[in-house]
Amino acid sequence: MIRLIAAALLGLLMLSGCQLPHAPAQDLQTASDQTEARRRAGIRLQLATNYLEAGQTAVALDEIKQAIAIDPSLADAYHVRALIYMSMNERTLAEDSFRTAASMRANDGDLLNNYGWFLCQQGRYGEAVPMLQRAVSAPSAGGPVKPLISLGACELRQGHSAEAEKNLKAALGYDRNNPVANTNLALVFYRRGDYVQARQYVLRVNNSQFVTAQSLWLGARIAHRQGDGRTQDALGAQLRSRFPDSREVAAYEQGAWDE
Repeated sequence: MIRLIAAALLGLLMLSGCQLPHAPAQDLQTASDQTEARRRAGIRLQLATNYLEAGQTAVALDEIKQAIAIDPSLADAYHVRALIYMSMNERTLAEDSFRTAASMRANDGDLLNNYGWFLCQQGRYGEAVPMLQRAVSAPSAGGPVKPLISLGACELRQGHSAEAEKNLKAALGYDRNNPVANTNLALVFYRRGDYVQARQYVLRVNNSQFVTAQSLWLGARIAHRQGDGRTQDALGAQLRSRFPDSREVAAYEQGAWDE
């Protein structure tokens, strides 16, 4: 299934962590294997994921409710419902749906990753980190890259710099140019005061098609710390041009270098 755009759901430290659920290989079915109810529920589920990706959460919620009413045994429907509620900032409802999905499919790497990141956002690190560690080794659509990034970013939030560096570098071992891993690793080194290494990692993002407001702002902050006014101004100009309504532009304009 299509992957969830992180920025649409997470509003967090440069993470892309969430991914829409997929059907494990052992659950794949042909059209003739499906019951009529499962087929109709699957159509509603796909519509819900499409609407969620488009940011139409109210419509997505209506579709997923219908999918569950048709087939209450569809684990992916509860997973998607959790992501919808997560995007709506309905934390209690999101957690209830995550728990239901996890009770039905306990070793789904995508589900564990998304649930773990949800817990991390709540500051529930004691629950989040073990779940994300499980997600790294569990079967998932895209392998361990996303769970490693989620785990590293969560450990960074927790203030565990060494562990964050280890897991983010492990993610880069699978995908050297991953923009989320590179941005978060740049932040690890920035917070340590190692601006040379921080700059190397953020440049991979800012010189690519995956540049974000967060990566430009971090690059400007690094340049500021290095006393490189020319680079700072150039990155600030890009930030204003590409992401004029972002919170990072506001921070840049205010000179909030220590945010």
